[in-house]
Amino acid sequence: MSTIKINTPPKLDIQRVGNENTPVLIIDDLVGEVERLREQGCAHDSFEHDLGAGYPGVRAVLLNVYSNAVLKELIPTLRDVYRIPDRFKPKVIFELYSLLTQSPDELSLLQRLPHYDSNRPFYFASVHYLSPGEFAGTGIFRHRPTGFERITEHRTSAYIGAAKAHVAEYGMPPAEYINASTDHFELIFEVPYQQNRLVLYPGCLLHSGLVDPARDINNDPTAGRLTANLFIDFDTGY
Repeated sequence: MSTIKINTPPKLDIQRVGNENTPVLIIDDLVGEVERLREQGCAHDSFEHDLGAGYPGVRAVLLNVYSNAVLKELIPTLRDVYRIPDRFKPKVIFELYSLLTQSPDELSLLQRLPHYDSNRPFYFASVHYLSPGEFAGTGIFRHRPTGFERITEHRTSAYIGAAKAHVAEYGMPPAEYINASTDHFELIFEVPYQQNRLVLYPGCLLHSGLVDPARDINNDPTAGRLTANLFIDFDTGY
């Protein structure tokens, strides 16, 4: 695709989530040709396991024409909603197609828990649902032992210590995706799946896909849960 048409003005819903009142952006019908974007992902010949990031599936590089178009539309909103100073400049860290492929019995310990992407103050992640049909939405969680919903730099050590202590006392979580509240984490907000919906949130927010293996795990991008994902950092050093 040489261009991406963004539907404007976007159908933007800002939800303030949890006790920490964190803004989560939900944008429906984001792009004008979502099927073309999906078909490009389905035709990609370079899907690989993303071992470093711990994503339970395969990923391929997304052309930056997508990220350029999306960010051009969203950066003013991000600056306003999250109060990002002008001196912080945006940079796309990753731009990826993602496809869930990993069965529950293959999950590592960390893949069985909600996660955060970064503890940096102005780091954001987005997931754009591309496939038609009913698939896993996105859940936001609270860590019960600490009450944390966002894992900031100053909370990271306390969070990791408390999480390890919980596992040491109560044992490993079962080999399954977390898609509901447990004794360790509370599901506090859910964004249901809908084709051409983009969800954007701070990377420090505890989150997980609410995966039903029977429905969501599929090695075929034409039939599985294909998404477009951006990871964006605002910093003064770029």
